[in-house]
Amino acid sequence: MITIGLALPHYDGFFPNPKVTGAHRTRRALAYAQRAEQAGLHQLWVSDHLWLDVAPQDRRRSPDCWTLLAAIAATTRRIRLGSLVTPASLREPELLVHQIATVADLAGERLDIGLGAGWNAAEFAAAGRRFSAAADRLADVERTAALIRTELGPTAPPVWVGGKRSGILSVAARIADGWNLAWDPTPASYWQRLARLNAAQPSARERAPILRSVGLTTVIGTDEDDLHQRWTRLRRWVPGGHLDGLSFEAWRKRGLIGTPDEVHSRLTAWESLGVDHVVCAHGMPFGLFDDEQIDLLTAAARRAEATTTANPLTQEERYGTA
Repeated sequence: MITIGLALPHYDGFFPNPKVTGAHRTRRALAYAQRAEQAGLHQLWVSDHLWLDVAPQDRRRSPDCWTLLAAIAATTRRIRLGSLVTPASLREPELLVHQIATVADLAGERLDIGLGAGWNAAEFAAAGRRFSAAADRLADVERTAALIRTELGPTAPPVWVGGKRSGILSVAARIADGWNLAWDPTPASYWQRLARLNAAQPSARERAPILRSVGLTTVIGTDEDDLHQRWTRLRRWVPGGHLDGLSFEAWRKRGLIGTPDEVHSRLTAWESLGVDHVVCAHGMPFGLFDDEQIDLLTAAARRAEATTTANPLTQEERYGTA
């Protein structure tokens, strides 16, 4: 069965009201987490960066990922939660594992840990951390995963590895419980990277088959006219001019963008490719331009889960080689 998660909005201005920043941003993010649980969504994901530069002179800051996850864990009861993804080298490993263990105490079995190699050298410098060579950062992902499992023991949360390059795919093949590919891969590009992931798996891998997830831009319109109106609003809302020069027809081919029937068709297609989980970002990664999107997404999730439950893939169909 395919499940649906929300890329929780939590950066400055990444909300329907772009003036929501600072302390208001953190409180609003927590309110959306609680709303997502009430709506019945399966999972929440929080990005782990000090900031995102959406344009040369436009830096948007974020609350601390693991502090926010602790708050979410303490104020929800059912919904799963996780990081997407934590750069393994951005903190001292022992400190990171201490933070993770605290969130795990609050979340119980609801926590997933997303790890990556990191990419923003300026962010590492601001955190007082060395931005080492790619091979060293990849090794840190493996060391951190091993430390998590050693320190937290048999109840350690699942470790997801995020990324698309060959090096991180090799790490995921060796140590991951799950793999995430974001943002907006096409089925063809997903299939290509899945083939690399499968080829890199050790023949004697002891862990269960690797779960698979994709991160997709998601905008749902109730019908064709409504979708076009949301596109018009989104172009005014999205920072940095990232949609400038893009036509409506080109935009709607991305991710999960369309009417309810179109979104359902795409979710079914992703499930047929063996995708277990879809992370939905409304308008841009970890943004929410339109409050109604959560309710529309919940309806789409229930429909997709019902369809895939009624027609499940076999283990071989889902995890056979690409």
